[in-house]
Amino acid sequence: MRSNRTIGLLTRMLLVVSLLFGVVTFAGTTAEAQYRHRGRVIVRPRVLVYPRTFYPRSFLYNRTYYAPPSTRVTEGQGYRDGLNDGRDDARDRDGYNPQRHNDYRNAQTSAYLDAYLRGYADGYRQRIG
Repeated sequence: MRSNRTIGLLTRMLLVVSLLFGVVTFAGTTAEAQYRHRGRVIVRPRVLVYPRTFYPRSFLYNRTYYAPPSTRVTEGQGYRDGLNDGRDDARDRDGYNPQRHNDYRNAQTSAYLDAYLRGYADGYRQRIG
């Protein structure tokens, strides 16, 4: 009776250990290193578990991904929002006050805010002048 219990326990322990070994072997761990080069964000995946027999060596190295900085997107969007709000205020003959708009108050970044102010001034000036 006792030996059947021991054999069952050992069988389950062997199954758990082999399952953990399989997960660790095939899952792999990667980390991505980021750095800036000439205003671009460069993302390089780094493989921490090696060797992987099912991936060719060229797959593991020399893979670089370029991600544009997000401030350019927010700058352009901020300028367009400010331009539209400035034109609307000038058309409605409202005073020059960019602070009353939700786009100004809910700005996420300083780049968006600066571009919004530039766009607001340009839009207000275009409509008045």
